[in-house]
Amino acid sequence: MDLDSSDQMTPRARFANDLAEHRKAARITQAALAVRIRCHESLISHIERGRRAPTIDFAEEIDRNFGLDGHFAALCTRISQSPALGWFARWVEEIEPQAVILQSWDPLLIPGLLQNADYARAIFSTTASPDCVEERVQARTRRINIFAGPNPPTFLALIDEGVLHRPIGGPDVLAGQLRYLYELAQHPRITVQLVPIAAGCVPGMMSAFALARLREGSEVVSADSILSGQVTGDHGAVAQLKQRYDRIRADAQPKSVTKLAIEDAISKWTR
Repeated sequence: MDLDSSDQMTPRARFANDLAEHRKAARITQAALAVRIRCHESLISHIERGRRAPTIDFAEEIDRNFGLDGHFAALCTRISQSPALGWFARWVEEIEPQAVILQSWDPLLIPGLLQNADYARAIFSTTASPDCVEERVQARTRRINIFAGPNPPTFLALIDEGVLHRPIGGPDVLAGQLRYLYELAQHPRITVQLVPIAAGCVPGMMSAFALARLREGSEVVSADSILSGQVTGDHGAVAQLKQRYDRIRADAQPKSVTKLAIEDAISKWTR
């Protein structure tokens, strides 16, 4: 598996990266830049770390100070026009890149972080307008690049066994997705475990959800349903989903058994 860190970043990640590079190239500190553009030093820090989104006024001030012809203003506009991820935008752009441990449970689909373009396209084509599908596909498939950086997270994905036998997009699309999943499961930071259908898995039937532990030690969860979704660091919500995750994982198959099940499913859908 080749994860190229030079692949396209999200507009927000590009803004953060370019701001830090231009500042360091100019040999000025965050404090000095804050004085120049009349803002608090912490704002510079948060934007460079991807924890805050820039405003257009901030972007234009940065362009003026570095003598750029609208580079950061254009990036800021792209951020505001990025795919309509809604409530999930915070998870994709702020939580995942800052995580040291990610855990997910998916009863119906391959996890979004591990989807290839064809599989993601098959999903989005049923829910998004045609002019938005490709933009959303690109946004989803770019997420895998968090494993290409110097400090990638550890990711544990629990997947219901039935997902291997649900032909999203048709047999060829699912077969391609399963081959991609099999390849990703060889990555030293990615663990995929199947929860067998026979387990029943009552604790996980309500919805997919994900948990993240961030670098500073805080924990965040996301949960979605057909009508709504939420990203929160509320202690009670985190504790509840962690407990549910542990109950689901207790029924999960070992990696070796999971590997064989994926191989069997690939053979089934490529006949």
